[in-house]
This record gives sequence, structure tokens and C-alpha cells, in this order.
Amino acid sequence: MNNNRKVCLYDLEQLALIIKTKSGVIYFNQAGGHSCMQPSVEGIFTFIEDDTKDALNFLMKYTLNKTNLTNEDADCIDVYFQGNRNTNFLSIDRHRLSESMEAWLNVNICYQENSRISFEGFTENEGVLTWSNSD
Repeated sequence: MNNNRKVCLYDLEQLALIIKTKSGVIYFNQAGGHSCMQPSVEGIFTFIEDDTKDALNFLMKYTLNKTNLTNEDADCIDVYFQGNRNTNFLSIDRHRLSESMEAWLNVNICYQENSRISFEGFTENEGVLTWSNSD
């Protein structure tokens, strides 16, 4: 018997973070723009506050139809993350650039007190930032 439960995120209308951890829940989304890839990861799901959708709009435009990131892409996104109070606790996971794409970014999580999201008791430092794919 398969104990894993699966959640489809195709209709996601905002930024979300999946904290990678054993949870028994697999999240999957369509990603990679026109490539329509379907990556998945086990973890815990939370929304990223982004009332003005500035972060969402930046990421949607910057990653449009990308199926993997370069170091230059990661540098640009990291600069944006650090300047945005909703994402300043995230950075692109440089070891997983080839697995990061439009609507599916592998990130490192740095829990900090000035984050707009309160994380208590978490030690996991890897996650996926996801949103609705353009295609």
C-alpha cells in the first residue's frame, strides 16, 4: 500500500514554499513553461505573503520558459530575494540549479526573526518555491 498522499498545485495563485521533509505528502506542480514538466517533492506546504504580488510578478517574468537556472540567474534572483521582506529568508540552492525552472525553484531556507513568516521548531533548510506555470 502506498502511504504517500499527493497534492496537485496546478491552480496555485500565489507564491508557496514547500519545506522538504518527511511528511507523507507529495506536492507536484506543472513547471518549466512550455516544457510542462511535473516536478514533485515531499514536504510541508505554506504560502508566502505577497499582497502586492511583486515577488510573484518578478519571478514569473524572470523565469519565463526556463527549464534550468544558470549561476547568473541565481545571482539575480538572490539579489531580489534579499531586497524583498517576503523572501529575504530564501536563497537559490546552487547545488540544484539544473532542477530549478519556471514555477519550481529549489531554495535554501534561513530561519530568521525578521522574516514575515514565523517558523518555530523547524530545522530543515531546503525547500521549493513554487507558483502557477505560465503554460
